[in-house]
Amino acid sequence: MEIKAENERKIIKDFSPVETLGYRGTNLRAVHDKALHDAGVYNILNAGLYDNIPSFLGYMTLAELSQDGVIKSGVDLRADEMTRRWIEFMYKGESGDDLINQLEDDIDRLHVQKVFRDAIKMCGFYGGCLVYIDVGNVSNEELKLPLGGDTDTIKPDSIQGLKIIEPFYIAPCRYDCSNPINKNYYVPQSWLVNGVEIHASRFLYFAEDKPPTLLAPSYNFFGVPLAQTVLDAVMGFEETSKAAARMLSKYACTVFKTDMNEVLSGGSGSNIQKRIAYFAANRDNDGVMTIDKEAEDIIMAQHSLAGVTDIVRQQMDIVAAMFSEPAVKLWGLTPSGLNATGDIDMRSHYDHINAVQERIMRDPLEYLVSLLQLNRGMEPDENLTFDFVSLSDEDEKLNAEIQKLKVDTMAELFDRGIISGEECRHVIATDEESGFDDIDEDAEIVPLMEPEEPAEGGENGDTVTAS
Repeated sequence: MEIKAENERKIIKDFSPVETLGYRGTNLRAVHDKALHDAGVYNILNAGLYDNIPSFLGYMTLAELSQDGVIKSGVDLRADEMTRRWIEFMYKGESGDDLINQLEDDIDRLHVQKVFRDAIKMCGFYGGCLVYIDVGNVSNEELKLPLGGDTDTIKPDSIQGLKIIEPFYIAPCRYDCSNPINKNYYVPQSWLVNGVEIHASRFLYFAEDKPPTLLAPSYNFFGVPLAQTVLDAVMGFEETSKAAARMLSKYACTVFKTDMNEVLSGGSGSNIQKRIAYFAANRDNDGVMTIDKEAEDIIMAQHSLAGVTDIVRQQMDIVAAMFSEPAVKLWGLTPSGLNATGDIDMRSHYDHINAVQERIMRDPLEYLVSLLQLNRGMEPDENLTFDFVSLSDEDEKLNAEIQKLKVDTMAELFDRGIISGEECRHVIATDEESGFDDIDEDAEIVPLMEPEEPAEGGENGDTVTAS
């Protein structure tokens, strides 16, 4: 019974809501903890499987892991890649250039690209964070209300900046944990930031891979940190590297056989120390090693290092796999083997980065773009969209080749009279990859004018009249 009670206390400690600087007191934590109990989390984890289930490491441990060179390198790499080429706005219609220019100016003014990069780093180290939308001086009572007061709008020219709030200052405040069909089910409608309640609409929400709903309180309603996911692989690599370094330091060893009776009998061994010092002082490639041919001998012992490099490289590949990055990108290692160019690895890297961009950045970016339009005094335009710029130059080249093939095909069909000019225009206007998807389909198509043939004349251009 005592062992069972101790296990239950350990489960409550590891899987209870995270202790952060956001909570104002124990009463609120008790409510969240009871909600976790009522959801049956502890009963599930206590069903004999607990020892095999990882738990949230805690923000203090994660903060220490952020100083690890390998983990920091992997998290920084992903954040840099996700924001390196940024986004590109697109508009369905002819009147979107002014809107796009205004939004790009606002994004530059607010340093959105840098803020998103730092937020993605927070996701990698801590599982997520909030970005506060600064609209000037607001009282604590107003902070509890949706952005702009009691409506979903925002006052023009009110957004002054964006501020990252690290997750250890945050705690969830209001959410539903009883009705799964409720839109607020395990979705906080407000947050506590150092004890101050702030409505969720005043934040951009970032989260890494989110855990199952039952474990959401254990991860502070954010996600499982990348640093925690790769920790085992990184520890394995570091242990292997240290073992390889120790083996290298013992690669060659000189065994000096001499009389050890003085030491083994409890003596000071000063004579042996002098003998070894004399031997070491004269032991080099240009010196002479002198020993007693009757009482002394020398053996040069060497350990084989065969396979050590392969073992270390294998651990590096495992770390890269846990980061979902190619080794050439994470470690700077060139691919080995016949005809190895790394093209496939880089293609996989670009696909992975694009998937993470959609998963982490799409929702906060869409929300921010809508707020920036409201900040300009206009309603969000449904014709305005954006996409993440491809990281690969090969994608742009391939798309250009595909579009040229499409145009050549339509030109051939048009020349044969199979399709009309209007139909060609419709195909181009409805193809988002064509680069001409903003043209007006209903505009009149003006045919090219045939060049006029020059009049017959003499050498100097004079008109010649037949007699």
